[in-house]
Amino acid sequence: LILRKGGIAEGRGGFQIEAARFWLFPTRFHAQREKTKPAAHRWFEPESAAAPGSAPVTLRYFAEVVQTAFLDSWDAVLRLDTHHFWTEETLRERFDWARPAGLHALVVRVHTLAAPLSLPIDASMAGCKSWIDLPYSFDAHTSSPVLSDAIFSRRVAALSL
Repeated sequence: LILRKGGIAEGRGGFQIEAARFWLFPTRFHAQREKTKPAAHRWFEPESAAAPGSAPVTLRYFAEVVQTAFLDSWDAVLRLDTHHFWTEETLRERFDWARPAGLHALVVRVHTLAAPLSLPIDASMAGCKSWIDLPYSFDAHTSSPVLSDAIFSRRVAALSL
């Protein structure tokens, strides 16, 4: 489950889904660790933010959008608490920032690559953006779903979007 308000570059007009599949780009912008529940802290690597000219980024996963919803009710957001790592304070801030108030929920099926890809960082990748173009084709790289079909189906059903 991905919950989005949109990046600053998108303005208050907000977030739009630009692709049915997308790479999960590892970023460390905006001190995101502090905005997550303690259980999520183990996923953060002790690296500085990716910046042009810095060490390459490693791509290991991509996501396939299987369902979307705009959550315009704070109660609907709260019902999803066990399905994400954001703190309630962070989600409230993002929920209220959007106009109209709300968050975009994306149910995604995550796939892992058999062999990670190394990507040099350039200026087009910097900043607070939801989408950047990357030079890799999903179909050109062997991958498999992170969760089995049965487990994924149970988790999607539990969301009740």
